[in-house]
Amino acid sequence: KYRPKNFKELIGQDIMVETITNSIQLNKLPNAYLLTGIRGVGKTTTARLIAKALNCLKGIDKICKTNPCENCKSISNSNHMDVIEMDAASKTGIDDVRELIESGKYNPTIAKYKIFIIDEVHMLSKQAFNGLLKTLEEPPPHLKFIFATTEVKKIPITIISRCQRFDLHRIEADNLITHLNDIADKEKIKINK
Repeated sequence: KYRPKNFKELIGQDIMVETITNSIQLNKLPNAYLLTGIRGVGKTTTARLIAKALNCLKGIDKICKTNPCENCKSISNSNHMDVIEMDAASKTGIDDVRELIESGKYNPTIAKYKIFIIDEVHMLSKQAFNGLLKTLEEPPPHLKFIFATTEVKKIPITIISRCQRFDLHRIEADNLITHLNDIADKEKIKINK
């Protein structure tokens, strides 16, 4: 219920938010983003927020906050036809990556960018990484990748060097306490402060 729906609601990752927002405003976008960090820091949520920021019909300056556009709504519900999420833990092979690359050649249907979110990307096989490399080097202008991983050391350096990398950290206790107090107030729950 309180999962962040936009960058304003994302706490504890201010530098990353500012960097991504500025790059979108200046139209200086990387071919791929790499989100790293331990389990539970919000890598997949952040990947969806980046997809929304890139594809929001209102643009990055007026990105959906209260009344989401169709793209933001579909991305939040994980059913946007141009934002494809793949779990590399279960689809590790070259055939899975080839299928992605083939579909990436076609223009997005309703969004500005076709985005592939690959979770646990470190689980891909060596052949799958090799198959991905050429597309990462020279992707079509409408295609973006967002990789999420808990084990960045298992990703080949040739892949990492072609991504804009963000290391997500645990939220500091003070920020977390403030956030939990806000949720408690909204839910009318009394907790010791």
